[in-house]
Order: sequence, then C-alpha cells, then structure tokens
Amino acid sequence: MSGTALYTPSVPANNRFSLLDTNALASNYAAQYGHGGTAHIAEVIRSIIYDAAPKQFLDLNILNQKTPVRKDSDEFKYHEMGYGRDPILNANIAAPIASASTQTIPIQNLEAAALDMIVIYSDNSRGTITAINAGAGTISVTAETGRVLPAIPISVPGAFVLANHSPVEADGMDTIKQYFRQDTVERFNYIQLLIKAQRWGAVEIEKYMRSGSSTGKAYVQANRQKMLEQFRIDLSNVYWNGNLGEVTLSGGEKAKTAQGIFPTMQQAGSPNTTVTLANSPQALEELVFETEFGSYGSTKFLYGTNRALYRISQQYKRDLTRYTPNDMVAKLNLSSIDMGSTKVVFVPMERFRDRASFPDAFRKRVILLDQESVTPCYFMPEEMGDTLSRGKSGSYRNFVDNWISASFSIEFNNPLASGYLDISNLS
Repeated sequence: MSGTALYTPSVPANNRFSLLDTNALASNYAAQYGHGGTAHIAEVIRSIIYDAAPKQFLDLNILNQKTPVRKDSDEFKYHEMGYGRDPILNANIAAPIASASTQTIPIQNLEAAALDMIVIYSDNSRGTITAINAGAGTISVTAETGRVLPAIPISVPGAFVLANHSPVEADGMDTIKQYFRQDTVERFNYIQLLIKAQRWGAVEIEKYMRSGSSTGKAYVQANRQKMLEQFRIDLSNVYWNGNLGEVTLSGGEKAKTAQGIFPTMQQAGSPNTTVTLANSPQALEELVFETEFGSYGSTKFLYGTNRALYRISQQYKRDLTRYTPNDMVAKLNLSSIDMGSTKVVFVPMERFRDRASFPDAFRKRVILLDQESVTPCYFMPEEMGDTLSRGKSGSYRNFVDNWISASFSIEFNNPLASGYLDISNLS
C-alpha cells in the first residue's frame, strides 16, 4: 500500500531479539556498524534523573555532584549552541590589495558575511559589505563616505581578519539584508554496559562463613569490597579515557563502548600544548584564557598526578617563598590559583600514573576540565546481587557468584572550554 512500510525483524532469526538491531531509525551506531533499526524505538535526545554514583575517587565524587541523567536508550544525541558570531577570514591573497574606497576581498567563510554589514579592519578602519559573489568567493567592501580603506598585504588564509561590527539600515528601506539563524552542534555517545563478579564454590563459601573465628567472614567481605573498588576504577577509566566504538567479545557478541573525556577533547580539538616544567605556569594561565567560555569568576578543575601538581606548584612558589629562622615547614604546594576571571582548583588524580589503567602519557599530563560541561549518564542503574547455588530454588549450580553491574557514559558539552598540558620533562 502506498505510504506504508512493513517492519520486518532482522535476520537471522536468532538476532531479532538482539540489542544490536534495537536502534532508532536515525541511529549513528546502526549506520556506522551495519546494524538494523526499528520504528518502535524513538530517537532519544535527553531526559533526566539518576540516583547513584561511586564516591571512592575524587574525580567520580566531583562528577557525582552534578545530577546524573537517565537515558531512554543506550545511544543518545545532544546538541549545543555556540556563540553565533564569527569573524570574516580571508582566503589566499596572492597579490596586495591597494588602498581604495572599494575593495574586493577573497573570503573563506562567506557564511559569516551579509550585505549591509559593517566590518572593521585591524587598524579600526571600517566599511560596509555591498556585494557578495558566492561563485568567486569574494566580498566587496565600500568605505565610509569621504574615506578610503587600508591596503591589504599578501596574506595566507586566515591571516587577515574583518570583525563583524553590526548591520545597518537606512530610513525607507523595504528589504532586510541580514538574517540570522543559529546552527547547533550535534554530538552523540553510547552507553557502555559493565559487569564484574567473583565466584565462590558452594562448599568453599560455606566453610568461610561457618569458620569459628571472624577471619573467614572478614576474608570474604574484604574480597567483595576489593571487587567494588575495582569496579569503581573501571567506571573511572571509562569516564576519562573511554573510546566511542564497537567491540567484539570472546563469545562473538558485539557491544557498544562509551567515549570519555580525553578522547572527546582530542576529537573536538580542545586547546592543548606540550611544555617544560619551567614554562608550565605561563602555559597553564594561557590555557585558562583560551578556554574561558563561562561567566566571570567561574571555577575549573585541574586534574593531574600528585607529582605533576606539586611540580607546577613549585614553579609558582619555590623561588619566591621566604622563610624566617623559626619556620619549620616549607609549604610548596598549591590547592588552587585564582586568576580573577577563573579559579583553578587542583585535584590530585594519582591514578593517572597507574599503568594498569592509563598509558604512560597520562603521567605527564594535566587536564583542565570545565566540570559543568560534563554530565554523567546511565541507562540501567547500578545493581548488585548473588546467584543461587545448589539447593536454592532448584538450582543445580555448585557455586555462587557475587556480581555488580552498571551502565555508564557522559554527555560532554563544549569540550573547547577544557584543555590539557603535556609536561615533557616531568620525571
């Protein structure tokens, strides 16, 4: 029938109940990895409510201060709206453009230009855009009455900048030349499923629990607590360095993986630089200025190993700190720096030096994070439990598994408001 479509479950038949093909019709995941979609799953943008997060680690503790968001799918999209105003950048200028009352200038971002827009040159001269030639990629700028525009030298693309001053209207005009519509940036992420367990033989666990002293029970409890700690580390690793993708498991199953903070920053082109320790204070301050998108006096967090934060503190304090004969303590560390427009709080992240969790580059890296831009997300809440062993509800298994599971991801808006430094000579 015209205008209708029959929904057919994915084949082979044993895959029709699979999460692989339970995707929205507009799913990025399905398109990238060749999986199916269904009209029965709505495209998800955002919803709210989350009620649990780990607190054993400073990074996750700070993260949990922001209300987590419950998603209605294991793939979600989110949108951010930028500044909405761009300078006009030149295309290649192979020959000088002479000073004149009207100039034709090659431009690389014509979408930023509009007719009857006043633009300002670097010397504060100004003119009005009176023509746009989309085919040639040029604009014509006419000087103010009785004035001339400054000469423009040979310039590589982007070296010559015109500021977008304002539109201008004449009395009696019957047309509008400058229309505005704000574009949005769409980002997406997957929610990763995680599970961890420890297995005890049915007789083994019974022996521990029946032991005459408390040692056996304490041993079991200590193991369970250690498993929880390792699970928190798993979540933290995803939070910092998870990569968006699909992985193949040992049984042939496919699973989604969530993208974390650092890969998102790399993908977005967040400000970063490689410096020496001697230059780290100035580089950090420049990084703060480059990433200032928030309100005046906002707070950002600088994550790094104890050694990295201490060495940066020394650069600020060692040569300028003076002591009296009665001083018994040399205070060389900093807890924060206040630059007026932004306060930077130092957060020890000693796990960056853990080779079992991060590559060696993280030992020499400090990450300046706009924490307000990062929102934890989940699909299924954290759950814990024990499987049934033999004799319980008819189970034949001669063991018991203690397990914990979770789903986890992040929504990272405007990663350009965060950045990182790699300190090359940090020992």
